[in-house]
Amino acid sequence: MSILGFRNYVVAACAITIALSGCGALPFNVAQGKLAQGDVLLPHAMPAVTADGIDRQAARGDLLYVTGGCGGTCVLSYPKGKAVGALPVGGAGLCSDRRGNVFIATATASGNAVVYEYAHGGTSPKATLSLPGLLAEGCSVDPTTGNLAVTYLCRNCDYGPVGIFQNAKGAPTSYQQAGIFLSYCGYDSKGNLFVDGSGSGGFALLELPAKAYILSPISVGQSITSAGEVQWDSTYLAIEDLSHPVIYQFAIKDSVATLKGTTQLTGAGNEGGQSWIHGGTVVLPYSPSGSSPTAIGLWRYPAGGSAKKTIKRHLGGGLLAGATVSVAR
Repeated sequence: MSILGFRNYVVAACAITIALSGCGALPFNVAQGKLAQGDVLLPHAMPAVTADGIDRQAARGDLLYVTGGCGGTCVLSYPKGKAVGALPVGGAGLCSDRRGNVFIATATASGNAVVYEYAHGGTSPKATLSLPGLLAEGCSVDPTTGNLAVTYLCRNCDYGPVGIFQNAKGAPTSYQQAGIFLSYCGYDSKGNLFVDGSGSGGFALLELPAKAYILSPISVGQSITSAGEVQWDSTYLAIEDLSHPVIYQFAIKDSVATLKGTTQLTGAGNEGGQSWIHGGTVVLPYSPSGSSPTAIGLWRYPAGGSAKKTIKRHLGGGLLAGATVSVAR
């Protein structure tokens, strides 16, 4: 099962199974929301960990979270990439905020879209946020307000909305544009939200300006095959194309996205998972062979080229959907 077929698979699986036992047959063996601890497949050669499952010493530093592996989500030291623990929850995507909190976008076994929030190094959710849909997919935290934006699949509709949780709490306010299935989202430094996706016309990019209530279309001249991660890199809006994979940098002005740069990720294979830019590095689940991401690569950003580090062991053998870096505070 490839990342690009993830959404279609989930919709079909839920339609068939929801009346019987819920949406429990997600593409990851463990991407079913919160799982029983006994179902967790920990990485091989796991170091000594605390009772809650993550090496306490390693948690004092930055951590790399990779969802879809290790029986749920792998937790690695960053940037060394040493396996230090695992979470029993897998998802379609994930993100983190400035305080190191990690948000995993997923679905419960009964077919309800949810986001689980974990503190840096923690293994029990500090919050569970529910959305009115089948699957939560991409997320981003507004650096100016702490609001959490989450894209998700809704039920019985021809679009995929984005929901915004005020202060990452409570119930979301949803925004949508008919005919557009939103995939990933990202805030810039001023609190403007950008969301990509696809519709009958192919790739689509929308903006929800800070304090606005309507999504507005952005014209994009660059061809993008498969909508991927959207992230502000401190200068430009970075948009990932999952099908190559490659990352484009755009300047946004007057509802037009102007291409300013391209980051080629040499050796990333046919398909990538959701990437994460952290300083001068981009982390990407990639496919060293075949069509599914099963390894992690670290590339220089925005220079690109060959990966400066790859991680292929101790990831549990799952299909890797996304990555994020949680900073220690």
